[in-house]
Amino acid sequence: MTKRMLYVALDSTNQKENLKSAAELTKRVLHGNYGFKINLDSVANFSSGALSSHDMVKTILDYGKPVFVDMKMWNGGRTVESIATGCAELGVDIINMYPHAGKAFYERVLSALKGSNTKLFGLTVLTHYTDKDTQKLYGKNLRDAVRMFVEMNKEYGANGVILPGTALNDVKDINLSKLVPAVRPIWFADKKANSQEQTVAPEEAFENGANYVVCGSPIFKSPNPAEALERILTENNLS
Repeated sequence: MTKRMLYVALDSTNQKENLKSAAELTKRVLHGNYGFKINLDSVANFSSGALSSHDMVKTILDYGKPVFVDMKMWNGGRTVESIATGCAELGVDIINMYPHAGKAFYERVLSALKGSNTKLFGLTVLTHYTDKDTQKLYGKNLRDAVRMFVEMNKEYGANGVILPGTALNDVKDINLSKLVPAVRPIWFADKKANSQEQTVAPEEAFENGANYVVCGSPIFKSPNPAEALERILTENNLS
């Protein structure tokens, strides 16, 4: 059974802030099953003086925690294969990709990851979507759209899927590791921080079959981020 894990979302638009946050948390929170999620704009940062993609990811990895690189790939086969190869060489834990790219490109990524510890997780529906969005885009309500994409990811050979916690019960029968973004502890008041529509408490996500959760705002919008992280880890038996 996959070990339960919390990924702390390093979602600041400032690379230095993300590096500082990771350094401070690993210094203060010594124990627990947690890692870091790095957003696309911290990996592909074009600001003057910014770290390269390699150096940014390597620096976070050097803190000794698993890293999820949130690239949300939906590109040509050569591009996704190249990104996967680099992430595997670095020792990234999880990368992600849209099933819209197609089975052939999934196969290229999975081939690039073969022999490494890097896992490919397929995306489903973003957590800021509602039924209205999925009806317009896919002609299905949100839960049916999630199931469609989970089934596609299963067929394409993904190691896991990323889905809203509100749809976990609809795919319990599909044997894939599941990662839920935008979790909000009960004690965090702003459930829709960062425009999130599909949120659940981490306890609910794990109870309904999630193996991994991602949490950012409840940690970094707290007066003491390290204490907030420790509280979430303790409440979910991750410490």
